[in-house]
Amino acid sequence: MYQTHAPGLPMLQDGCFVRFDADGGHESTTLKKLKVEGSHESAVFVRCDGQTVHFEGNVSKFARRDNVFGFTFAQCVQRINSLLGTLGLPPFTPGQKMEVNSPNGWQTHWTGARITRLDLTENFASGSKENAYHFMRFLSSQQASRLKTGTHGEGETVDFGRGSRRVYSKAYLKGPELRKHAKKDTRGPLPELSKPFDPYLFELADWCDAVGLVRFETTYKSTFLIDNGFQFLGGINMQKLEIDFNERQSVFTRASCDVEEITNLDSKTLAIYRMWEAGDDVTSKCSRATFYRHRAKLLPYGVDIAIKSNVIKFQPKTRIIKLEPVSMPDFYKIPSPSYIRLAA
Repeated sequence: MYQTHAPGLPMLQDGCFVRFDADGGHESTTLKKLKVEGSHESAVFVRCDGQTVHFEGNVSKFARRDNVFGFTFAQCVQRINSLLGTLGLPPFTPGQKMEVNSPNGWQTHWTGARITRLDLTENFASGSKENAYHFMRFLSSQQASRLKTGTHGEGETVDFGRGSRRVYSKAYLKGPELRKHAKKDTRGPLPELSKPFDPYLFELADWCDAVGLVRFETTYKSTFLIDNGFQFLGGINMQKLEIDFNERQSVFTRASCDVEEITNLDSKTLAIYRMWEAGDDVTSKCSRATFYRHRAKLLPYGVDIAIKSNVIKFQPKTRIIKLEPVSMPDFYKIPSPSYIRLAA
């Protein structure tokens, strides 16, 4: 977000980039954004050239140990303005509404702050850690409009539209993400400078695993915001944006997904099953003892590899996973939107 004010504001920057032409003449100077560090190893970026104030970062996470549960858009703006106040800068405001004549006709503009990127998130419970991983495998096979589908890590993240200049969506498992960052934040440049694990974060990660927490997140970029008239703080229509958000997450929140329970098996037995399913003679692939060991493991799933798969129509057992709304656990405390604590 950024806003231009009357001249005379404090200069905030971290150096600058100066561009010269081939003859040595000065072309431009671009100020580098200043990293503002908050408590709990969090940071955002602020820049001011004496007139225009720029803000960039995850203000929901700033000065907090986690952001499993965040804030509304209005509360995020409140947090940003609280931070700007501590830096001696004016707050972001809607400004005045005006009509501007453009090549596309009269359009509504606002004189206040402008938004160049906005992220919306929502949490869902799949019921268990096992369900959550099953659901992510199901999700990796889905298609969201014309956006490219990708799977990352060990299946904990599935995204749609990576690299898009307009909209990028993803779903990920919050428990593994919390553990990864908690371990990374404890590392120091030297062993003696390392910090102890935060037990609260691991308790929270365990809770996320227990409920099978899946987070859906959509990033709306500048091109999309401008095309839809959402680039002005004074004119943003959150109701319409949330409608778009809900439509995009429909691929994640369809009524249910059917997952083959057979995928719970160990890799060797699963490989035998896949060969049998393809019509191979699995008796020639392993010893008699190994064959009957795998057969015993598969029989509870309704699969008998002693019978060729092309003889009968096989319907594997399935599990129906439904995503449900999730509420904060009793031990979770969310701070006041205006609470900001800078790093010492």
